[in-house]
Amino acid sequence: MEKNLEELERKIGLNFKNKNLLKTALIHRSYKVSHKELDLEDNEKLEFLGDAILNLCISYYLYKKYPKDSEGILTKKRSYLVCKNTLIKIAKKLSLLDFIYLGRREQKLDSKSKENISARAVEALIGAIFLEFGLETTYEKIKKWFIPYLKGIYKNNFKDYKTQLQEVIQKKYHIKPLYQTVNISGPSHYPEFEVEVKIGNVTLAKGKGASKKEAENLAAKKALMVLKKSLKEIEKLPINN
Repeated sequence: MEKNLEELERKIGLNFKNKNLLKTALIHRSYKVSHKELDLEDNEKLEFLGDAILNLCISYYLYKKYPKDSEGILTKKRSYLVCKNTLIKIAKKLSLLDFIYLGRREQKLDSKSKENISARAVEALIGAIFLEFGLETTYEKIKKWFIPYLKGIYKNNFKDYKTQLQEVIQKKYHIKPLYQTVNISGPSHYPEFEVEVKIGNVTLAKGKGASKKEAENLAAKKALMVLKKSLKEIEKLPINN
């Protein structure tokens, strides 16, 4: 069933010449699989591109807006903005779920699973906007969508554990903690990532989440607890071996 993409264009304030590019940004892998006869491309590559463009634009905005902030503070602000919760809020404002092409089974998913799909579709949409309109237009659109949520960092008890862990590890060992995905489980529309965080060749902790970022942040939180409780024991570990 075709979607009214003109309505979505009105919502985002942009008129695509390449309508197929916009449609591709909205095609979930499940729709492609259930409509093999149409030889469609799903939105995963656009999501990959959009994620990189989003991080670049937010980094640039924060760098220019807060010249006195340290790297750690800028990283914390970026992590707060570029997260699943913000993406879901933006998807809801755009009513993006109304325009996403889903497989028949995925259309019956619970609301949380559909929200995760819509969050990734926002990144795919950003990728499509970049390809169609260029970086400057994409940057302005990202600012309009994301920056209003920045004020929430001062009202929210947000903890960027990755930044905290990095500061602790660099101060003590002069190296950065390493994160590695060790397992991905669950269905494609609602995967669970398991990530371990290491210093040198020593695994400090593991974390699970609905995204790599979420799993990494939880792993960092657990690692901080390990360091706090048994710092003396950690010092005895062969970090540099």
